[in-house]
Amino acid sequence: MTIIESIIQFLGQYEADRIGVEKLTSQSTAYSLMKAPQEHVEKFISGLEIHTDYYELVVRRDATSEAERISNNAWGQGIAEWISRKERTGDYPVLDGYVCTGLGISTPFALTSADSNSAVYQMTIKVVYRKEN
Repeated sequence: MTIIESIIQFLGQYEADRIGVEKLTSQSTAYSLMKAPQEHVEKFISGLEIHTDYYELVVRRDATSEAERISNNAWGQGIAEWISRKERTGDYPVLDGYVCTGLGISTPFALTSADSNSAVYQMTIKVVYRKEN
């Protein structure tokens, strides 16, 4: 299983709806995880590598009413708090061939675009993992 698949599976513990990879479908409620174009790798003489990768969680939800928009923000706050709890308890995604050592939110849940029926929100999830050779 790839790292992005493992993270999607992990996030599935919070959000039961399917989270896609690198494509936000046209449905009124949709979720997608996209790898951000940045990565930090620390390499050690021993062959150990510590990777910090960033993943954009993009969410489209109904937003025609004030109540829906409030609900959307509550959802964003909820998943951010859930990820923070997972970080505090060390309950990380299982990554094939790697050991996850950190998880967090590097950019908070925020509105990126809206139309008359829906809104698109985004947050950045930071994943730190170790690769040993």
